[in-house]
Amino acid sequence: MFRKGTSRLPAAGLSVALLAATGGLASGCGTAPGSFRPAGATAPGAAANGTAGASGAARRSGPNLLAWPPFGPDVHIVLPGRLPGARRVARAVIVAEDFLLAFLYAEYRGNQDDRWSGYVSGPVRGALESNLAGPDVTTESFTGTIIFSHLSAFPDPTEPGAIDVSECFDNARSANTSLATGKAVPDHSPASQHYYLNTDVLALRNGQWRVISVDPVIYYPQARECKP
Repeated sequence: MFRKGTSRLPAAGLSVALLAATGGLASGCGTAPGSFRPAGATAPGAAANGTAGASGAARRSGPNLLAWPPFGPDVHIVLPGRLPGARRVARAVIVAEDFLLAFLYAEYRGNQDDRWSGYVSGPVRGALESNLAGPDVTTESFTGTIIFSHLSAFPDPTEPGAIDVSECFDNARSANTSLATGKAVPDHSPASQHYYLNTDVLALRNGQWRVISVDPVIYYPQARECKP
C-alpha cells in the first residue's frame, strides 16, 4: 500500500488488488458539496496543526485520540490534526486514520501484526491480506518520515451513506529496509510515485465505521496538490 523501492509500485499493488476484489471507484481530486478539507501538514519531523508523530499522543482529546501503533524511534508519521465539525464525519475520519496507521505498522513489522483488520469489512480484507503477504512486505520494514496531508472527507458518489476520506501521501523521506540486515533497500521507483492521493471508502457496519474499499490512487502530477 505505502511501500517504495520494491518490484511493485508503492501504491498501485494495493489499488489493483482492491479493484479486482471490490470493483473500487475511480477517485477524483475535487470536493463534493458539504465536504471537509482543512489545511494539510507540511513540516516533516514536527507537529503541525495538531499533528503528532508515531511516538507521541495526538493533540486531540477524549474519543478523538488516534490509536498510534508502537513504531520505533526511527519512524515519524505526520497526520493532519484538525477534524470535521460534524461528529458523524469526524468519526469516519478517525477510523480512516487509525486504519492507515495500523496498515503502515503491519508493513513496518513485515506483516507480523494484524490490528489493521479491525478497521475493515467485506472483500477488501482479502485483498489487503494478499497485499501484505507479498515477499516485499514480509522481508522488509522502513524508516524515516511519512507525511499525510490535505485531508478531505465527503459523501461517496455511489454507496449510500458512505464517506470517502482522502489524503495526500508523501514517503519521499522514508526508506525501505531489510528485516534480515536492517540495511536500506535500493529505491528504483519513479520520484513522482512518492506523492499521491489516497482515498478510503468507509461505511457503517454494525454501527461502526469500517473501510469497505480503496479507490485507485492518483499520482503526482495528476494529484498536483500532493507534492510539497
